[in-house]
Amino acid sequence: MGVIRSPGHALRGLVVALLAALLLAGARSPAPARGVAPLAPIVGEPQKTLVEPEDTLLDVAYRFRLGFDRVARLNPGVSVWIPNPGTVVDLPTEHILPDVPHEGLVINVPEMQLYDFTRRGGPEIYAVAIGDEMDPSLIGTFRIGAKREHPAWTVPASIRAEKPELPAVVAPGPDNPLGDYWMTIGNTTYGVHGTNNPWSIGRMATHGCVRLYNDQMAKLFAHIKVGTPVRLMYESVKLGRRGDGIYLEAHPDLYGREPDRAEAALQRLDALGLASAVDAARLRRAIADEQGVPIRIGTLPPEATTPATSRSAS
Repeated sequence: MGVIRSPGHALRGLVVALLAALLLAGARSPAPARGVAPLAPIVGEPQKTLVEPEDTLLDVAYRFRLGFDRVARLNPGVSVWIPNPGTVVDLPTEHILPDVPHEGLVINVPEMQLYDFTRRGGPEIYAVAIGDEMDPSLIGTFRIGAKREHPAWTVPASIRAEKPELPAVVAPGPDNPLGDYWMTIGNTTYGVHGTNNPWSIGRMATHGCVRLYNDQMAKLFAHIKVGTPVRLMYESVKLGRRGDGIYLEAHPDLYGREPDRAEAALQRLDALGLASAVDAARLRRAIADEQGVPIRIGTLPPEATTPATSRSAS
């Protein structure tokens, strides 16, 4: 007499057989090629402008709300103070995004640039001034603390020791170096704020705070909420991609924190499986020139030319 099997027993047997077949097929399939981690995307496009009569490069930077240092470095053959009217000036309006999660505010200190990732459609990018070598800007991850409109400036004792002519408190107004808006960095005494000196933007000009042009600070202040993440990072050499190109963007190592930058960049590329895809001499030259814009240094292999993924936090 034959054994009568229940439908459930037969179904379990079929599932086991299918799983075994799948495992066997997987064992016979070649191992997938090692994936190449995505490089950061490039945003913006190169732009040029003409020097107008009586312009300095400070005026050019202000007109386009760019950082002075980046404009000057990108145009080494142009006189900073007396450029000839009609001279073509390259503008640093193309950027490799920082290699960190794209959330909140990101300030890349040596780049002297702030990325606002709180807006839809890609980051809004602002030039900033940072702390000098004696009073460097913070590095770390914080949240936006207290916000103040038309802030008074309580002058730190260390600054009054340098400039005893300053009052203990500078009232709001045109003489106040904080400008019209202030956002505290975490629970520190440092902040992101405006300025009464637009020529300082894109320079090492503060006692550790981060300054923006006043109109851009007003725009930022209007929508950034208390508690928004703010990351101050230090990345003087950035790696990125556009199409099948591998790009490098280099800025001065302002605080001397990144020795052997070329070797470090090559190690990063090797970890991504891309060391053989770049021209090492071109990479070293791009780092030495510190032009502050993306420079092509190689070509992605065919298996790595799928669209880059965003580093936006999910």
